[in-house]
Amino acid sequence: MPTYFVVTILGMVTLFAFNASATAAPELFANTWRYPGRAFVVVFENLGLLGQEMLFWFTFTPATELRFDASGALPTEQISLAWQLIFIPQAWSLSMELLFYALAPFLVRLGNRALIAIAAASISLRVAGLWLPVDYAIWQGRLFPTALFLFVLGMLAQRSLPLVTRLAPRWGLLATAVMLAIIITLPKYQLAVESSRWLMYAVITLGTPLAFNAFRHNAVDRWIGELSYPMYLTHLMIIGLVLHFEPPYPVWIAIGGTLLLSIALRYLLEMPIDRRRQARATSSRQSPVVAMPRTPLPQLS
Repeated sequence: MPTYFVVTILGMVTLFAFNASATAAPELFANTWRYPGRAFVVVFENLGLLGQEMLFWFTFTPATELRFDASGALPTEQISLAWQLIFIPQAWSLSMELLFYALAPFLVRLGNRALIAIAAASISLRVAGLWLPVDYAIWQGRLFPTALFLFVLGMLAQRSLPLVTRLAPRWGLLATAVMLAIIITLPKYQLAVESSRWLMYAVITLGTPLAFNAFRHNAVDRWIGELSYPMYLTHLMIIGLVLHFEPPYPVWIAIGGTLLLSIALRYLLEMPIDRRRQARATSSRQSPVVAMPRTPLPQLS
């Protein structure tokens, strides 16, 4: 959350000081406070995160409140989407993660069969969207129940680690290479979008335990993983600045700027907070238990 709040502030500066957002313009916020629904969305969703994925289901015009729209509308000069009122619009997936974390304490108590049944139900609900009067893109990607199976597959993959460690301890490098090769080459085969998507789900589900087992103690891999979150939060903001100022070598500047800002956030913000948090936890565990003095009970006559 500290990283999210800092990047939100940076996103506000980028938008209002430079009008350099890749997804919004200051005009979208100009009359927001005249409409209670939109004002509530701006404040609550930017601060609380929860529910951001549902903003893809709502549109508004400069003179209207939010309106439910399941057609998968795209922004135009007359119509805007509610997610454009978010300073870090890609953070919608964090909302879905929070929902999963709320369920996780209950899901981890279930057996594998129950988890498989939940995943199957989520997949069935997702596929049902093909026959419903909704845009399938937001149905399958911006609705927590239809994405729950992805988290459950991650739980099942984690539970397979002991088996992977015992039966295939040296296959991790090969699995990683295969996954990367498929990711890089899959677009060249021009498969249907849904076919390629489900193929990747299967490949990543099967390959991730092997890859994790191979790199779980690798310091470089851990460092890269720790940068993934700030890179995820900052990349769209950096892209907006590059599009606005049009520097030379824009792709490399976008990549380099995202990487440098992410490293700065990691070392100047996240690591000090983590050290402070760990120190407090260690201090709490090591605090001696002080026995309270016993007060003698009064003797009954």
